[in-house]
Amino acid sequence: MASPLIRCFSKVGRQVSRPWSVCQHGLRNRSTQPDVSAEQAAALGVSYPPLQTYSEEEGMMRDAVNKFAQERLAPFVSKMDENSHMDPEVIKSLFEQGLMGIEIDPEYGGTGSTFFSSILVIEELAKVDASVAVLCDIQNTLINTLFTKLGTAAQKERYLSRLSTDMVRD
Repeated sequence: MASPLIRCFSKVGRQVSRPWSVCQHGLRNRSTQPDVSAEQAAALGVSYPPLQTYSEEEGMMRDAVNKFAQERLAPFVSKMDENSHMDPEVIKSLFEQGLMGIEIDPEYGGTGSTFFSSILVIEELAKVDASVAVLCDIQNTLINTLFTKLGTAAQKERYLSRLSTDMVRD
């Protein structure tokens, strides 16, 4: 006869294993095919937008950043990698393009765009140089957001205007 401890654990084990087996062999559709074909959806008047649908502003920003990264960032990449140092001209050009204050309100010198626009910018920069993308990412999604969401009016006035125009640290 099994000990009480083993009997207890075997009961618990059976209870846990049942839901798992139901999940593995249950009624859910494990097919990779969609439930409705494109022809059936069109006949019903249903259309599915592509996964990468951008607004006009987002598309323009993405294209502009791609062009900027290819023309003004790419020439510095190998030199920055060799020296393990970010070129000050690159940082200056990020500020000139408005890429360091994407979500900051225009009253503080930012572009007043969306978080999604920040992500598009970071993606495009990362295609050319990941370290520049990380710099832009930290500035926009951590530092600027901290002041925007939690800063007092005086702190916003003092720091956001500089964070969007010329300040990376201090």
